[in-house]
Amino acid sequence: MSLLGRFLGGDRSNAFAEGMALMEERRFAEAANRLRIAALGRSDSPSGSLASYHFRQALVAEGRRLMRLDRSAEALDGLAEAVRLWDLYPDLHCLYGTALAQTGEMDLALTEARCALRLNHDYIEARLLEAASLQALDRHKEAADSLNSLVESDRRIDHWLIDTYKRETQYGEQDLPQDMMDHLNKSLSGESEKEEVAAAVALCREGRWQEGLDSFASLVSRRPRYPDYRTRHAAALFQMGHGEKALNEVEAALALNESYRTAIDLKGLILADSGQLLAARSFLQEADQKIDENSNAGAHEELFGAYLRGVVALLTGHPGEVSRILEGWPDLMRSFARAELLLAASEDLLGRTTTCSRRLADLADEWSAEPIYFELLAYHRLNNKRFRDVSGILSRWPAKHKDSAAFSFLEELLVLSENKKQDKPWVAPKTNDAGISADAWEFLSARAAYQAGDDVLAWQLCETLLKKGNKSERLARLQTAAAAGNPAQVGEEWNPPEIIPDSCLAQFVYFEIGKGRSRKATALVDDILRVHPDCLQARWLNPEFWLGPVRSWIA
Repeated sequence: MSLLGRFLGGDRSNAFAEGMALMEERRFAEAANRLRIAALGRSDSPSGSLASYHFRQALVAEGRRLMRLDRSAEALDGLAEAVRLWDLYPDLHCLYGTALAQTGEMDLALTEARCALRLNHDYIEARLLEAASLQALDRHKEAADSLNSLVESDRRIDHWLIDTYKRETQYGEQDLPQDMMDHLNKSLSGESEKEEVAAAVALCREGRWQEGLDSFASLVSRRPRYPDYRTRHAAALFQMGHGEKALNEVEAALALNESYRTAIDLKGLILADSGQLLAARSFLQEADQKIDENSNAGAHEELFGAYLRGVVALLTGHPGEVSRILEGWPDLMRSFARAELLLAASEDLLGRTTTCSRRLADLADEWSAEPIYFELLAYHRLNNKRFRDVSGILSRWPAKHKDSAAFSFLEELLVLSENKKQDKPWVAPKTNDAGISADAWEFLSARAAYQAGDDVLAWQLCETLLKKGNKSERLARLQTAAAAGNPAQVGEEWNPPEIIPDSCLAQFVYFEIGKGRSRKATALVDDILRVHPDCLQARWLNPEFWLGPVRSWIA
């Protein structure tokens, strides 16, 4: 089954495919009807899925289309649905409010404008909607104050609407411009650069990164003082692997607005992704102190920012900070599972085994179609010798993923951990799954040989792994035990390999990071995971495990 099929299920997958085909034909209303099924299923709330994103885009696109045709009254139902489902998106409140204004509902339009401004104090279109609504309600002094606030935003951001209304003196209630709704309609209807930005974003979401990158570069060349354009350009550069160029571009954005949260988070991400973990932590801490209290980010952006700061804290030796960073976010189990997993990892590194185990179990229960949570829970229970629990986890494993290498590896690892006798010689399963390396299977072969009494084979397999550069406490213990079982097989010059004990792994990793040697620390945990994918401590200390998914989120 396709990836979409595994995530959405058959009916929802078909609805998604049909909805996307309708989107390509620009039949937005029909697309929304099909994508609603894919995005919501039997629930009344969207997830963070790709289907949800396109469902929202379909509702917005149909709303804009109707507004351009002066049929705003027909646009209200779809836009109202979007606002209800994504109440924390200021763009939706602003667009819905503009449609209300176009139908003469100025009180309601003002309410939506102010909802958008609470979510983003510097949202220029929302500020203009507020001013225009107040003007239409004959509240001219308040309208003038609102328009003056729009112009004063020039100290923090650049926007063509600011340039339109900027002047030497402040506006008063007697000299308000009469074209505010006209300019607002122009900005939101698709006749402004905002639509060009949306088109560039769409190109990136479709995987056409070079075209999106070129579009953002063009926007930056025309508006070099717009930090938003530079930040989006930097994100596209980062996604394409141009880390240094991305860092330069996001720093240019921050030079224009040091409080721009999206740029702050992106720079922190780029630094962390490049191995500069201490620099990322220091930068984020300093930047957070400078952020203007009125510079509100959207709730989803703030949650990502909290996740990023939690990851950096955990990776730099401060796992105790993770719960404090994420404590303000309710129900992470459902809204952001990766953040809940981050909390579980921090508990594990702090020695709170029971709490970590509970969080992992809850994740597996909540996300019953996602094998990663079953895998992590099984390893955790296995490491604590709760073998019966592991059997139960394997029996509940998502059926569509029982042919995976991770499932097979866990089955074999459980048998060896319980020290059960094999009816026939143990042979490592053949697999091309990148998640379980050949070295991991070879180590299981060595364990099986040792438990079967074949010390010679066990020692030889361990020696092969060591010659490949693998080092771990378990590997050294097994080879030494095999050598003790048959000393004659070992030459006089042989000595057990020097290794970092498992009990010191986290401290050693944090020491190396503290010395500015993040790449050495990462190489160590990568080496351990190559042979022991069940080593959760190494998994938690691996930057790629936490930061790798971010690229797919950006995409």
